[in-house]
Parts: sequence; C-alpha cells; structure tokens
Amino acid sequence: MHFQQKLYRAADDRGEERRFCPNCGQAVTASDEFCGNCGYNLLQAAASQETTVTGASSQPQSTATTTQSTVTRPATTSRTSQVNKQPALPKWAWITIIVIAVLIGGAYLFGRNYYSRANQLDRDISALKTGKKGLAQQFTTSDPSLKLTDKTLQPLVKRFKANRQALATFQSQLRTGSMTTDGLFEYTVTGKKWLLFDKYQIKVKPLYAKLTTNRSGVQLKINGQSVGSSNSSYYEHKFGPYVPGNYQLLASGTVNGQLLQNKSTVYLHQNNQRYDLSLKTISFTVTGTPKTTVYLNGKSQGQIGSDGTLAIKETAWSSNLELTGKYKVGGTTVTSKTRKINQSDADGSVSLTFPGVMSKATASDYLTGLFTAISNYTDSGDLGDAADDDDKNLDSYFVDGTANSDYQGFMTMAKGYYKNDGVLSVDYSPSVLSVAPATKQQSQLTYDVKYDFENSKDERIQVFRYTATLEPSGDSYKIIKITPAQKIRAYTSTD
Repeated sequence: MHFQQKLYRAADDRGEERRFCPNCGQAVTASDEFCGNCGYNLLQAAASQETTVTGASSQPQSTATTTQSTVTRPATTSRTSQVNKQPALPKWAWITIIVIAVLIGGAYLFGRNYYSRANQLDRDISALKTGKKGLAQQFTTSDPSLKLTDKTLQPLVKRFKANRQALATFQSQLRTGSMTTDGLFEYTVTGKKWLLFDKYQIKVKPLYAKLTTNRSGVQLKINGQSVGSSNSSYYEHKFGPYVPGNYQLLASGTVNGQLLQNKSTVYLHQNNQRYDLSLKTISFTVTGTPKTTVYLNGKSQGQIGSDGTLAIKETAWSSNLELTGKYKVGGTTVTSKTRKINQSDADGSVSLTFPGVMSKATASDYLTGLFTAISNYTDSGDLGDAADDDDKNLDSYFVDGTANSDYQGFMTMAKGYYKNDGVLSVDYSPSVLSVAPATKQQSQLTYDVKYDFENSKDERIQVFRYTATLEPSGDSYKIIKITPAQKIRAYTSTD
C-alpha cells in the first residue's frame, strides 16, 4: 500500500500557523529544512506536497468542503518513503581506498609473475642443481608407495650434478612441453597458491628394477642400504619404487674363502631394468715392464716380475674391471694407459702400456733397423751406405742427428772396424730385454748386442748391454742418449 505524506499545519493562540513533521509529528518551523528530531527532509516533502495539490486542483471539485477534508484527514493520506541526504566521504578516506586498491593490484601483478609457470620451473631447476633443503616440496608422484624426501631425491641430484647437459635438456623439455621425452617427469598443476595462482610441481614416475646374482649368501645393497640376501645360485630381487637417478649397486659374498664384491654405478631410468651382480671370477696374466705395480679397479695386485709378467688368479669379475699400472722413475711416478678387462681375456695375457712408450715388438724392429745401418757402414766405410733397408739414414735415429754424441760414437766404432785389417767381418745381433717408461712420455730401452768378429785366426764373440732413452718422433722414435756399454760376456769359437 502506498501512502503520501503531507505537512500538517495548526494555528497557535496568536493566530500563527504551526507545522509538524509528517514523519514523526515533531513541531517544526516554516524555515526548517530538516526535522530536528528524526532528520526528515522537510523541503523535499513540501515540494512533493505542492505537486500533489497542484494536480488535484485541476480536477473538478464538488464543494469546498471536499478540499478542506482532503487537507485535514491525515489518516487517509498515502505515505512515500523519502531518501535522507548522506554526507560526503572525507578526503583521507578516498586516499586510503586508492592506496589499498593500488597495493592489491600490485600484489596481484607480482603474484601472477612470481607464480607463473616459467618462473616456478626456474626455481625448481635451481633447487635441483644445488640439492637444497626442502627440495621434496617441488615434487609429487601418483604412487603412494614412493616416499618423496630430500634423501630419496639425492640420486636425481647426483645425476644432474654429474651431467649438467642432462639438466639443461630436462629443463628445456619441461619448458616447451608438459613432459620429458622419456616419460619420467611431468610438470603439472597440483593446486593453488593464495587461491589465485596455479601451483606447479614436478610429477615423477616411480621406477622398479631387478638385481640378480649367481651365488647363495650374497648381500645386495643399494646406496649402502641392504635390500636383500640371496638364498640360491640364481637369485633375483625386485626393488623399488625409486626416483630416476644414479645409484650405487653392491653385491658381496665369500667365494673359495675370498671376499668378493661386485660394485657398479648405474643410471636408473628404465622400468624393470635387470642388473647383473654375479660374483664371477676371472684369471689372466699381466705383461709389461718389470717392477710396475699393477692395480685392478684401484686395488693393488702386486708388481710385475723380472720376467715381465704378473699372474692374476680368481679375482672377482665385473663388467667394469679396469687395469692400470704405476712405474717409478726416480722421484716421479708414471701411470700407464687404462686397460679394460673383458671376459675374452680369461686365462690369457693382458699387456700394460704407457703413453709414448714403445712396445717390445716396436723396440725390436727399431734396433734391427739401427744396427742394419751401422753394419752397412762397417762393411763399406762409405757414409752414403749408413742406412737401413728402408733407406732411413743412421743419423735419423738420433735426436740432433749427426750432432748427437752417441751417433758419433757408433760412426767411430764402425769406421774403426772397417779400417782394421785384422777384422774380416763384424755381425751385430741386438735383442730387447725390456722397455720401461721414463718421464715426459719417453722410453727406456734395455738391450743386448752380440758382436761376432771374424778374423784370420778365430771367431771372437762379445756381448754388451745398453740402456737407451728414446722419445716419440712422428710415427717413430729417436735416441736421446745411451748409457755406457756393460760387458756381459766374451768368448772365442775355440773356447
């Protein structure tokens, strides 16, 4: 029901017209704009009343009594709600509102950038690179049996620390797509940050693998933690779930009274991959320079004897066996080339060589050429004949050529035999005793030379021993110096 409110007037004792608030009935004066009791807008009410009266005056009225009755009967008058005038906000309130709006907008823009997919990924990669505390918060998995902690994620951290290129590839694949090409990692939304921004985590696929061994009573360990013990000659143990990464696998057991171990570092990245940790044994013979200390995977096996050999018997076999040797030259230790041991080496011989050092076979060919050139010069006395069968001149065998003092010594010796009328012929027969490494990738070649002198009376034979120091020169070698001759024996054919 709609009511229209009107101002009511009354006459006082002096004949003056009095007014009352149409809202609360409080007495008001004609000059009041608002009711002092309830705050009602009197001016607006008066304007509304005038509009009503003016409209009513345009309608036919039967009598004056009717008009008067309309004015004096408030009980039948309609009432319209009026809106009070509200005071304006102070300036400081508007400034506060603006500052708050700016702060909220700035915080939103900062959050949108900070929690963007690219920036979250960059922070996750940085955490992986350093392996910092709390790394597990960046990861998730769909397998509830895989417990993601900073410790269980260390194999992945080790993988990326050892291979920075792999980390760069990992980051690139997750930046351009949602999953790595191997299917092991996915960068996915797992929730919200501050109810506004997507929360990303690296979802890891758990991996399982199998360890096998060939003997009973073998202890199996992964990263130093025992995971099983074999009870038969063929034992298989499934382990997992694990995070992809680098793991240390170890099998240890006693074979023929000897504690054997099979240890290897693997990159676990395929599901149900089988790793063989069999405790196999292998035997072989090492050949090389006498007094060379031999190491198998860093463990000393003994020294090569004077015969140039060292027997390795019933040592534990693994697919990563590596053989090295160390030889002392004065106060310096020279390390050999690494030789990987294969199953095909079983019951055979394995040669240890040093960088820049000639082999015994090469040394034998070298001495044959050298003394062929000396023999040719001895026979003719002509310097043009001082060359080997390949026309390599004698001076080419020496560092500094003709200026080398040992070259000059050989030339003097050969020329002297040529001029000695008592010597009908001289035969030189060199034989290699050993080749040892020296410093700066040089070789120490120890050899004997049998001199067979034929004269008019008898045949005289002398054996002298030398040690020559040589250095690589292109695809051959050159003599730096030769130690003084050591007489080994001398005899005549009549003895």
